[in-house]
Amino acid sequence: MKTFESTFIVEWVHCDTAGIVFYSHFYTWFDQSTERMFKAMGYTYPFMSQKFGISGMPLLETGATYRNACQLGDELKMKSWVDEFEQKTFLVKHTLHHADGRLALEGFERRVMAAPDPTSARGIKATAIPVEIITLFGAE
Repeated sequence: MKTFESTFIVEWVHCDTAGIVFYSHFYTWFDQSTERMFKAMGYTYPFMSQKFGISGMPLLETGATYRNACQLGDELKMKSWVDEFEQKTFLVKHTLHHADGRLALEGFERRVMAAPDPTSARGIKATAIPVEIITLFGAE
């Protein structure tokens, strides 16, 4: 599997009153890292929409295990990869490390490939993940 790296700097807006990163920002960074990972492979949201009719990759499940607090000014490195593909869903894993190498957290996102569905109240439906995408990420 291919691994992608993103860098984040903890800013004041990310911190709670205790001076550590408020947990919801990690989920924003997960989302940004997943988008950056697909973009690095040339598969932006507009491209996937045009080529495959995919309108997005909504979340089904998320989670994180926190190891070492992140504080104002910390430089953090997020490693992200697609750990598994199913027919319509895929699992993205993330690790976040401090500049000194300490593990800050481990997280995951289970996502679904979605396509427009005018017959659904939600307006979308799960759709098969194109083999081209699976192959691109090095899955078998």
